[in-house]
Amino acid sequence: MITDIFKTYSNFLYQGGPVVLILFFISIYLFVLIFAKFKNLFFDIHIVQNEYKENLSQIKNDEFYLLNLSALKSDYKSLVNKDFYIIQTLIALCPVLGLLGTVTGMIEVFDVVSFFGTGNARALASGITKATLPTMTGMAISIVGLLTYTVLTSKSQSIISEL
Repeated sequence: MITDIFKTYSNFLYQGGPVVLILFFISIYLFVLIFAKFKNLFFDIHIVQNEYKENLSQIKNDEFYLLNLSALKSDYKSLVNKDFYIIQTLIALCPVLGLLGTVTGMIEVFDVVSFFGTGNARALASGITKATLPTMTGMAISIVGLLTYTVLTSKSQSIISEL
């Protein structure tokens, strides 16, 4: 069973070309970041909130209370929003890399047509597969990433609004 799964994925990576392999590694990095952010915002946020409340109680009687409060809120917001720019960049990068795979696959199709003509349907189908698989992969990663990013940003905004 595991060998069948491995064969399926290795065949998918082979048919999609090197761009699908790059998208695979980017998706691993993206979803590790998303999982870590999900864990941080939904399970470990109480640690950061307790630290914020403790620091807030320490600066209550300070003569520069408003300045320290502003700095404390800024630090808290930056901790909550950490890694969102990297996640956004990776989500935006996936469809662009998929389009790069489309271009490289179409170049392969045109090479086959120029060398064999339109009579070699198997070679044409291979090039078309290399043109469509990276686009589909990039879009799928981007859609799932965008949906989870929306959930994470919504949660982070609700946490920040509780200040």
